[in-house]
Amino acid sequence: MLSDIKLNLLRRRTLLALASLGVWDARAASAAMTYRYWDWGRTPRRDDYQVAALTLALDKTRAAYGAFTVERVLDSLSTMRVRREVYAGRHLNVHAGPWRDVAAGDPQERNILISTPILSGLLGYRVLIVRKLDLPRFQAITSQAQLRKIPAGQGRGWLDAAILRHNGYKVEDSGNVATLLEMLLNKRFDYLPTSIVEAPSLLTDDLAIVPDLVLYYPLPAVFYVSAAEPKLAERLEVGLAAARRDGSLDALTARHFQKEIKHLKSSAVRCLVLANPNLPKDYPAEPPLPLRKSSAQ
Repeated sequence: MLSDIKLNLLRRRTLLALASLGVWDARAASAAMTYRYWDWGRTPRRDDYQVAALTLALDKTRAAYGAFTVERVLDSLSTMRVRREVYAGRHLNVHAGPWRDVAAGDPQERNILISTPILSGLLGYRVLIVRKLDLPRFQAITSQAQLRKIPAGQGRGWLDAAILRHNGYKVEDSGNVATLLEMLLNKRFDYLPTSIVEAPSLLTDDLAIVPDLVLYYPLPAVFYVSAAEPKLAERLEVGLAAARRDGSLDALTARHFQKEIKHLKSSAVRCLVLANPNLPKDYPAEPPLPLRKSSAQ
């Protein structure tokens, strides 16, 4: 009779062989590493990209780690609830979000941070969602001094609220992802700074994006994996690092967000640059794309 060690080795070799052929039986599939990704259902283009980036990284590691599955779990949860669910590892075990200093014991993020950023810095480019009737008011803004006088909206627990306040902005952050647009329409605040890769998906008939004004603050987007699933985190860390080295991760970003990148590079776009006090001091503060800064920051 084979020992448990030999049985496990034989099973692993079988899985690797099946994975390399692109086929596996029901027994092998049950052993696949399963990533349950949180998708809140409101920003499909960002989530499509993040699932593609997750899948790309796992494909890079198929030979070493075997088969995998990615489950896209649709659920309208608050940001803090998502972190708790991922930490528990039952309903969800991976999500994507802004970089937090988990090494310093950030109380809002106890999961395992994957160090390779995704989205090529695009999360930090914030366009302004406003009520359509207010478009002329915002198109006349030329400086941060003007924008600081107008209350912005953000979600409860979002890092952006602290960044905006650090830069002297007024912020209303009592809402969550499900209520922010309603709060904007009801004039609880006057604009919602939102990532350029998300904003178009959030518009309604009464809302619009200010076409030529962008806020930028460095805000790397990363994956977080359940603290209960260190092997899943290890695999994703290895795979994303490989995808960054060979250029396939940046190529994926460029394919998914070609329109947004082209818009940001337009000479008509004015950029107001803010500081992010939460990042390490050696993290680049300047926008990665060569934008035209406003002359009056």
